[in-house]
Amino acid sequence: MQSSARRVMATLSLLASASGALAGPTLHQEDFEGASYQGWLVNGNDMIFSGLETGRFMGIPFDTFWGVTLSNTDVSNPLIGDLTRHGGDLRVQVDVKVTALRNFWGNPIPPSYFPLTLQLVDIGDPNDFEDDASVFLVGGGLPTEGAGWQTRTFTIADMTSLTLPPGWGGAGDEDPVTFEPILPAGRTYADVLASVDEVRLTTFVPGYFYGFNFWEVGFDNVRVSRVPAPASLAMLGAVGLFGARRRRF
Repeated sequence: MQSSARRVMATLSLLASASGALAGPTLHQEDFEGASYQGWLVNGNDMIFSGLETGRFMGIPFDTFWGVTLSNTDVSNPLIGDLTRHGGDLRVQVDVKVTALRNFWGNPIPPSYFPLTLQLVDIGDPNDFEDDASVFLVGGGLPTEGAGWQTRTFTIADMTSLTLPPGWGGAGDEDPVTFEPILPAGRTYADVLASVDEVRLTTFVPGYFYGFNFWEVGFDNVRVSRVPAPASLAMLGAVGLFGARRRRF
């Protein structure tokens, strides 16, 4: 009996180690509790607020805005520069909370109308807006008022692909027929990711027009991590089967 218990404990320890590996190493984390915020800005400012349940967070006060953008251009951020240097897929996560969202007449607007979008921008020549190019992934809508903090997760994969992966869009030019945003001629998903100048978590989906509303939104716990390689997933599966087999004896 004692030997069996030791085997179970060893299996659980191995499972915990494998699960930790699956989480992937954290490359960047910002909880807005310190004196500086590693280059993060919301609508161009570093506005910090305090919440009883979560401590400090970055956000915008109740006021008129066209939308909300959490952005970063700091060269030390793992999402800036050549993303292929990380050697694999990346996971980007952020906690977001909507305290209020109203139209001009003070009526509530469903935050689900505004999906949070990850946009990676190659600015090129800062004095030439026409050479900007970006790729973007539209996520789920913002949390409803009163829902509290919710996590939004994005995965940046297939970084060497010359075509846009499923779900991704490109911007910087416009389709002459549909008028939808497209990548400029000669630009690809891969070369944008090889030269990122700005990362945005934004309610502005490229190709859409927006009017101003009254917003109060907060962001917290920005995290960037590597996505484990498929070999790690296979390892966890094998460990899981081993553990189950042991428990049957």
